[in-house]
Amino acid sequence: MITKKKRALLYLLGKKQSLTKLQLVKLLFLASQDNPLYDFVPYRYGPFSFQMYTDISHLERDGYLLETNTMVTSLNHEFPLPDRSIQRSIDQVVRQFGDKTERELIDHIYSHYPETTIFSEIEKRQTYERDETGVVTIGYEGKSIDRFLSILIDSKVGKVIDVRRNAFSMKYGFSKNQISNYLEHMGITYLHMPELGIQSTRRQNLTDEGYAQLFHEYHQELGEKAAYLNTIKTIAEDEKVALLCFEAKASDCHRGVIAERFREEGMEVVDL
Repeated sequence: MITKKKRALLYLLGKKQSLTKLQLVKLLFLASQDNPLYDFVPYRYGPFSFQMYTDISHLERDGYLLETNTMVTSLNHEFPLPDRSIQRSIDQVVRQFGDKTERELIDHIYSHYPETTIFSEIEKRQTYERDETGVVTIGYEGKSIDRFLSILIDSKVGKVIDVRRNAFSMKYGFSKNQISNYLEHMGITYLHMPELGIQSTRRQNLTDEGYAQLFHEYHQELGEKAAYLNTIKTIAEDEKVALLCFEAKASDCHRGVIAERFREEGMEVVDL
């Protein structure tokens, strides 16, 4: 499937035929400022997209481009063009920056977007400290892995505690091994706490009333899981903890019940 993002990537690459991976990432970052395409996270050389690198691999597999360790080359196969507004954004970026070297692109982005340099191995133009504590909750529904990581970074989260019963997802980036790896790249630790999850068999074919009853029962069951809740509270005294599950809204998820339990004990919990 040629997604909106992949169409934009192929369109930009077709303008230059061959680019280094760093140039491709930086040019798409600039194009995304006017017309959101990919999400980006601050990384070793400024803005980076894990999703984009995965798309490059998929597009090579499907015969649209050739990828080496450092280069990406268009194979000029036909593909559905992106929307006109996206084409205009990319055309403008290519006219202005298409002939820039890697160093020139980095210098421009570092000067104009210093927030992307907080983890840079080249030069940090903005400082960043994970100096907050407490508990927040987050769901990955509707978020790319890059957007998800950006939210955690902005919120100064130091540890993600995964409260899914089974830490598996069909969505790219969010199964246990994948997400723990991506979090590690961002300096965030990961802990899976399946004991706080709800068995999938209890959630099948439920109505709104059924979910309300399930969450009521789960709230009562949390009394038997005090050791796990206390572990979360202890960790949250030293760093900010994010409770992770799938649903976008905490009110639709059992992590919201955990958050409510903490609030009843006088803790402040923010739903990201």
